[in-house]
Amino acid sequence: MKYNLLLLFIFGCLFAYLSIPVVGVGSALAIPSEILTPLYDLSPKFALTVIDIVTLGIPLIALLFVFLLLSKWLYLKDKAYSYFILLIPFLALHLYFAFNTFSAIFDNTTLLASLPKYLLLIIFVALFSNHKKPNFS
Repeated sequence: MKYNLLLLFIFGCLFAYLSIPVVGVGSALAIPSEILTPLYDLSPKFALTVIDIVTLGIPLIALLFVFLLLSKWLYLKDKAYSYFILLIPFLALHLYFAFNTFSAIFDNTTLLASLPKYLLLIIFVALFSNHKKPNFS
């Protein structure tokens, strides 16, 4: 059991390490004005949140899904919280980035735009950890 948690934590560190280029590429994507203008007219914060979810949240979920499937394939789940250990290094890294960003300039827009992608990751892990195989016998 201890080795399972250790391996999950190592996978979490690898996920955090690989999330840096994913966030970098997702942040560098150019969003066409035809897509952004109607959202921005509706609400600027909503537009930034939707763009953040699409360009960063979905690729991060795809990367996390690979590690979750690998963990499931290796039978690393001991308890209900086991898969959440994958998120600990990632959330610690991004909290470190957030505290450094917010200590320089406190801006609620940045927090409101980036928070939903982290909530999506947590919800995805919760749904994945509660998923049970169907019993056909």
